[in-house]
Amino acid sequence: MDLTPIDYAKGAALVTGGTSGIGKEIARELVRRGVEKIVIVAQDQEKLDRATTELRGLNPDLEVHTIAIDLSQHGAAGEIRNNVDAVGWAVEILVNNAGLARKYVFAEDPTNDPSLKMIDVMARALVDMSLHFLPDMVKRRRGGILNLGSTAGYAAVPYTSAYAASKAFVISFSQAIREENRDNGVRIACIVPGVTQTNLDGEGHGERRGVLDLVGIDDPADVAKGAVDVFEANDPAKIFGWNNKILQLAQDLLPTSVNAHLIAKSRGAPGEK
Repeated sequence: MDLTPIDYAKGAALVTGGTSGIGKEIARELVRRGVEKIVIVAQDQEKLDRATTELRGLNPDLEVHTIAIDLSQHGAAGEIRNNVDAVGWAVEILVNNAGLARKYVFAEDPTNDPSLKMIDVMARALVDMSLHFLPDMVKRRRGGILNLGSTAGYAAVPYTSAYAASKAFVISFSQAIREENRDNGVRIACIVPGVTQTNLDGEGHGERRGVLDLVGIDDPADVAKGAVDVFEANDPAKIFGWNNKILQLAQDLLPTSVNAHLIAKSRGAPGEK
């Protein structure tokens, strides 16, 4: 591939879901590698303010722009683009990190079912953000997109069905548009973490998988370093960590239906200990 070398000090980086977990650590890692302008997108302004203070602790001269918005809202990507344009910044690195996870039975409570919101945040918004920022990167023949996948995207995951399916979309989408941009000078990379200690964890809110957690729960700072390395290498779907690679190899040996059954038994239904 014809890739333009990365100049972290050129242009700006934009990180969605950048106030906690992997997104927060990716923002920190980008600053450590030389990013001088960064846009952080999240819903909570107080968390955005705290993230700004922490990032400027790494570089007092860092320029930080925050955008408080709900990415599940259709049109959010356009509002973000207009906001960034108003500041006058060119986004060189787009990190589509924002995520949403819940443990639930699909359609058990249709009125409060979170499936569509998950798809909106992790699939539709990711595509929409890419539509708004990738064309300018192609014109400049530099920069690129880093997407956050998950090993959940390689399996059917009962009780987190829309989350896993959204991550499967992210992995496939990243690989496809990477190939489409093979000769455009831009990077389209995807990191595929396993279970990670993030704000998605906890009762009913994360990727924890019962006894499968014995494979190992990764530190978000380690995942972030690996993610930026993956961006530099322009890797289309890199599983993070030997523990997750071994688990994936083992799961690949079993039929999908068997994997789904084992995962369901391991995780337990909502409300089960």
